[in-house]
Amino acid sequence: MGAGCPVRTPVPVPPEAAGTGWRDAGRWGRWQPRRPALGITVAAGHPEVSVVDPDMEALFDEFLGKEGFGVTAPEVGTAGRQPRQPYHYRVRDTDQKVLCLEQGRLVATSLQGANAAREELISVVPNRHLERSRYPLIVGIRGGSRALSCGTGPQPQLQIEDVPLLELFSWAAGAERFTFYKSYSGSTHSFEAAAFPGHFLSTAPRAGEALALTARPGHAGAITTFYLEREQAPSPVPALQ
Repeated sequence: MGAGCPVRTPVPVPPEAAGTGWRDAGRWGRWQPRRPALGITVAAGHPEVSVVDPDMEALFDEFLGKEGFGVTAPEVGTAGRQPRQPYHYRVRDTDQKVLCLEQGRLVATSLQGANAAREELISVVPNRHLERSRYPLIVGIRGGSRALSCGTGPQPQLQIEDVPLLELFSWAAGAERFTFYKSYSGSTHSFEAAAFPGHFLSTAPRAGEALALTARPGHAGAITTFYLEREQAPSPVPALQ
């Protein structure tokens, strides 16, 4: 070490920090717990570790601003700015099944040929009242005109409600049942119900089964990881079912 350079006295490791994720806070002379990077979460009971998702960062920046506050409702063409709109995604589970709407339920199935037009995209906007780093998404279908809900009962019951996502975004409170925390592994995504922690969107191994919620990822073949492909705008959809 060069002459004149002060020698930093190591800060003793406190007992509570030994063997943990704590870090030396350097010149401040004390130890502090490590803070996870934005978007890094581990869902209890779920095998995936979430990493930062650039697409979600863009969505949240667009709706909430860089710091996640200061924007309270969708702007409608004011000050020359385009109104914010939901992001839309094609969804496939890891068995390559897609979603379609049948008798008011989202069903995971294999669509080929002319039936491919029945594929249902999901639409998402942020829930501005929940922890941003966990990517809380209000999820819907039909271009964001209808919302996916966990229901209002004591047990989760996946259903579709006729309320637009942008309306839910503007609510002061109460949108938790429409909200799912999205984790990203770097290739696949999972969705945990905000109103029912530990319950994840899932598909069954057999085609034709309804999208559901499970508290036991992987049990009985339940698939809780999905591939997403963003669409700039949803294609026209068939009449409501």
